[in-house]
Amino acid sequence: MKVAIYARVSTDQQAEKGYSIETQLEACRKYADELRAVTVEEFVDDGYSAEFIERPALTRLRAAVKAKQFAAVIFYDPDRMARNLLHQLIIAEEIDKSGAELKFVVVNYDQSADGKFMFGIRGLLAELEKEKIKERTMRGKRGKAAKGLVISDTKPFGYTFDPQNSTYVINKKEAEIVCLIFDFMVKEKMGTAKICKELNARGIPSPRTKNAWIVSSVHRILTNTLYKGVLYSMKYRYEKIGLKQKRRTLRPESEWIPVFVPAIIDEMTWQAAQQQLRENKNLAKRNLKHNYLLQGLVSCAKCGRAMVISRSGGKEHSYYACISRKSASYACSGRKSCIARQIPTEVLDTYVFKYLLEHYYNPVKIGEYIQEFAGRKDLQKYEIALEQLTKAEKELTKQKTAVLRWFHQKILSEVEVETQLQDIRQQLSSILHLKKSYETELAAISQTPSLNEVIEKIDLKIQETEFTITEKKAALRAIIDSIIVERIDNTRGRGSRPEINVMLKLK
Repeated sequence: MKVAIYARVSTDQQAEKGYSIETQLEACRKYADELRAVTVEEFVDDGYSAEFIERPALTRLRAAVKAKQFAAVIFYDPDRMARNLLHQLIIAEEIDKSGAELKFVVVNYDQSADGKFMFGIRGLLAELEKEKIKERTMRGKRGKAAKGLVISDTKPFGYTFDPQNSTYVINKKEAEIVCLIFDFMVKEKMGTAKICKELNARGIPSPRTKNAWIVSSVHRILTNTLYKGVLYSMKYRYEKIGLKQKRRTLRPESEWIPVFVPAIIDEMTWQAAQQQLRENKNLAKRNLKHNYLLQGLVSCAKCGRAMVISRSGGKEHSYYACISRKSASYACSGRKSCIARQIPTEVLDTYVFKYLLEHYYNPVKIGEYIQEFAGRKDLQKYEIALEQLTKAEKELTKQKTAVLRWFHQKILSEVEVETQLQDIRQQLSSILHLKKSYETELAAISQTPSLNEVIEKIDLKIQETEFTITEKKAALRAIIDSIIVERIDNTRGRGSRPEINVMLKLK
């Protein structure tokens, strides 16, 4: 007689009396001896919640049961099988269908109608007990917070946890850095990216000392009410959606419980920082509203990177600048910026559009270009490409799920999982970039007018010498693939006369 034994304990039940792995296995082995089992195979899930049916050892057990490998399957208690009644019934039915007997050490189970009914009642009681445990836990947390105590140590930067009094005390060394960050924002009017650059340049250790300061870390500090002396407990609701996954949702503000701790900065400074963050955000949004003629087409001749829009003097002056000199990621990475000079947008825009008019304004030539463009960039091509990219994206997402599952099943090591996940993330990032590019092209092609309409409109506009920015962009993008540019003059200041070398790559 071949018998299977299943044992399980979740991470928060290690010390629970009577439910340790060894206790379960010892009792189940003794039961197997009473059944006169010749062969015993053990399946153990150590550190897995019964809330989810997808557990590594249980999955293997169910597959073996389906293959009819056992005459009996022994659980210490129905709770060890699952706490969810539906899951209990599914597993019990699978065992029954295989012809094996379902056995429990602490309760009797038979396959009669009455036996199954009592089994269902026990499942309901298990679910009720689980909800009662949750409620007791939440009630305890609320009570602790209501007394002004910190529920658990989240290790915030700038503080040290005092376990005896369940509160935070100021870490003077880290608090000085927090104050410096707020000073940079409020007094120096720096953005978060520039603050990162300043902190890294000074060699100031970040909250995660292995890495440099990043924008998200600075932003979290600037927006955390903890630093003005108020920690809000019960602010978020956490819901398990997988074995190792949780979903976080914001509770209504009326449910938040304020816990007061020593303040590192005063209320006025904190409010000033929030105001400055809003102003920085609004400024960034305003910068995106300008419609630049060659935006997205220009590359740096010195390093090959893209050139982005840089503004100075309010709305008066704008430039095409190498992304390595303007991007927050480059600023915070410590990599050297390109030495290429920025180029006034008006100079490059005027040069390129004038070149278009002088060399390509000819109804016959325009027709050739537009027909060639339409022939190469037809709708079907991009629709097929988008469909293939979407399919590839779904497959990569499935791979990501599988890799995580194999890690939980201890098939892959942590290093192997991290390597595979990094590769998947890079591929997904590339797919997202391509999809956006194709969707933009598809939208542009869908709105392309007929050849006669284009020629007629250009004829009319040339006579009137008036073009809207949208019309200019459409005409340029129909012909130009990219623009590689470099500023070559040595003049500077208001009286400078920019000279540029431009290479146009045509479609």
